[in-house]
Amino acid sequence: MRFRPIREEDLPALTALTPNPPSPGAVRYFARTGHSFLAEEGEEARGFILAQAVWQGEGVMLWVSRLEAQDEATLKGLLRALLKSGKDTGVHRVALGLDPEDGRLKALLEEEGFGFRLLAQKTLRPDPLG
Repeated sequence: MRFRPIREEDLPALTALTPNPPSPGAVRYFARTGHSFLAEEGEEARGFILAQAVWQGEGVMLWVSRLEAQDEATLKGLLRALLKSGKDTGVHRVALGLDPEDGRLKALLEEEGFGFRLLAQKTLRPDPLG
């Protein structure tokens, strides 16, 4: 399996992976972050991660906006690609929202050394990503 940076022209592949695909504008934005990846097996897209570096007052962290994967190997590979990109650019923290019912992702995050804190969220306006 190959993990490569997302490109704008990947929108059809991302759309095929999820019933709630990212918008063309989101793909255009995340393609420029250097921290968003597409997983491919041959010519078939298997998953994607959309992330960006953000300043959090005490330093830069990577914030994962979307993570979609067809299987555990793809999920693990996407997380490792993200962690490598963070280390390569001097980022020291990675954060993402976690559905408490997603045991597969939680177990993988624990395996990769993630700690857990509760993230409270309120939607102030409709999210264009769903």
